[in-house]
Amino acid sequence: MRRRDFLLACAALGAGATQARAQPKLRRIGWLTGGSPKSHAKLLEAFRAGMKEHGWVEGKNLALELRWAEGRIDRVPALAAELVQLGCEVIVTAANPVIASVRKAAPATAIVMATGSDPVAAGFVSALSRPGGNVTGLSGFFEATPIKMLELAGALVPRGARVVVLLEARTMFAQDKYRRSAEDTGRAVGVRPEVIEVASVEEISRAFASMAGNRPAAVVVMPGPTLFFLAREIPKSAAPLNVPVIYPFEESADAGGLMSYAAPLADGYRRAARYVDLILRGAKPGELPIEQPTRLSLVVNLKAAKAQGIEIPREVVLRADRVIE
Repeated sequence: MRRRDFLLACAALGAGATQARAQPKLRRIGWLTGGSPKSHAKLLEAFRAGMKEHGWVEGKNLALELRWAEGRIDRVPALAAELVQLGCEVIVTAANPVIASVRKAAPATAIVMATGSDPVAAGFVSALSRPGGNVTGLSGFFEATPIKMLELAGALVPRGARVVVLLEARTMFAQDKYRRSAEDTGRAVGVRPEVIEVASVEEISRAFASMAGNRPAAVVVMPGPTLFFLAREIPKSAAPLNVPVIYPFEESADAGGLMSYAAPLADGYRRAARYVDLILRGAKPGELPIEQPTRLSLVVNLKAAKAQGIEIPREVVLRADRVIE
């Protein structure tokens, strides 16, 4: 080899070594939800945007491991174990049944909730101001929104009408305390609540099929991870009933549902990125206060109301934060 070629080769090797040394370490975090890439597309986009705002970019200084339970909450422990084996420093998740399973499977890993229901009562944290342990993040106020949803149902149906309350097993709403609260609220607003508990995608389908044969005056869908997994599908199952259906996620109203009342989930996922950033920079999850939603949003779909022949009182429309026409 000529001396000139030899020197060029050495320079190239040296440059390559310098570049390799300058390459930042990829910090690995996990993402585990009860849904699917389709159901959570908007939420994942919001989370990624939040991470970029804090300087974290996939392939540059961040590796994001995605896991999806696809509506099967029983799959969560195994998926969480995979993330632990991969060495994820933080696991981002949401919904109480999922959070509980992740927490059990990953007791030594930092967990950031993008949303949840009353994390103190659920036993995830000691206090909102100082969580303790390995869990922090955001609460979705879901423990409070069903009361408002039942009040909305009372404004849409005749007094004494039967209203089905669809709730998911394993959620806090299936516990006696919250179940009784929903039933008491229903009666207080002048309706006859009938609770139907579902535990799987198949049971949700059967519930709507049974309602077709014994049609209620209205349906209130309680929050739950499997119900969110089907948030865009349930309005299709509910439409033939031609009765008011109130949802706990705005995604359902956007997909043709009559109305929804909830904290916008995308906001929570974007804000969850800040917690991940702080933990990656050395903060302890147990010392990061739990945030609560800054706003709750009532979405009314007048287009769906017209298609189903449902009249929504003017006062309800005027209270809406967003109207779909």
